[in-house]
Amino acid sequence: MKKALLVFNAHAGKGRFCASLPKVIDIITRAGFVVTSYPTQAAGDARARIAEWGNQFDRIIVAGGDGMFHEALNGFMKLDNRPDLGFIPSGTVNDFANSHEIPKQILKAAEIAAGENRGTIDIGSFNDEYFSYVAAFGAVTDIPFRTNQNAKNAFGFLAYLAAALKYADPKVMMDSCRKMEVRTDSGTLSGEFLVCCVSNSKSIGSLKQLVPKDVDLNDGLMEGLFIRKPDNFAEMSNAFDLLVTGDMDAENITSIKSSRFSFRTDTPTQWTLDGEDGGIRTSVDIADMQQSLTMLLP
Repeated sequence: MKKALLVFNAHAGKGRFCASLPKVIDIITRAGFVVTSYPTQAAGDARARIAEWGNQFDRIIVAGGDGMFHEALNGFMKLDNRPDLGFIPSGTVNDFANSHEIPKQILKAAEIAAGENRGTIDIGSFNDEYFSYVAAFGAVTDIPFRTNQNAKNAFGFLAYLAAALKYADPKVMMDSCRKMEVRTDSGTLSGEFLVCCVSNSKSIGSLKQLVPKDVDLNDGLMEGLFIRKPDNFAEMSNAFDLLVTGDMDAENITSIKSSRFSFRTDTPTQWTLDGEDGGIRTSVDIADMQQSLTMLLP
């Protein structure tokens, strides 16, 4: 029989996956697999275990939130002979799953992960790492990985909103700005930016307003969203309008499609990758890896 490795985050999304674990294992077993299940023990564990054990299995199935899939992706991409990859979303936000229409109902997602319908999708490279849907810096972008897991489990998306209240202080918001030079396929962009997101997604933090309406997830291009440092109340208002209405036509907001983005700055900058800590960097090179990930999809 074929072998499947099921790696899951027992704490994601109020721990709801664990209640369904026996039925999930049954679904994968009935699909013809002998299942090894592994609950992650700490941050980084999924990445390490998949990189270490992945070549021994015919299928790897990951259950958790966007951060869990980010870890798994980085372990998976280290494998010499990559098996099939499935994903069961059970986190708080689940942007990646929403973009690729993977259902949030755990048993329905398990059927897909245990099935045979494969598809290829774009992912992003970030220096020597990978991300599934977004790389970002600036105001509020640190909220997902700085929000306590217990708070996420107790309050869900409200926990993110509560953590974001610190940015109501104008000084905190302005301190998030970074002076950057950014090279893209179409030229160079420079200035001080309040927020930057490079994404391949139909939503960021469940907000569809932060991405253009014509996103194509497999076109070899990523969407860069840049909000310049506000110089006055009107520009600050424009930034909030973007969050509420998706209006990207304001002067201090730029949206660019490109296959590559290169960032250079003299100021150490905290990055976020798929809602996880992306490290403090002064130099970042991002590229769209077109249709480089094959996985089980609806």
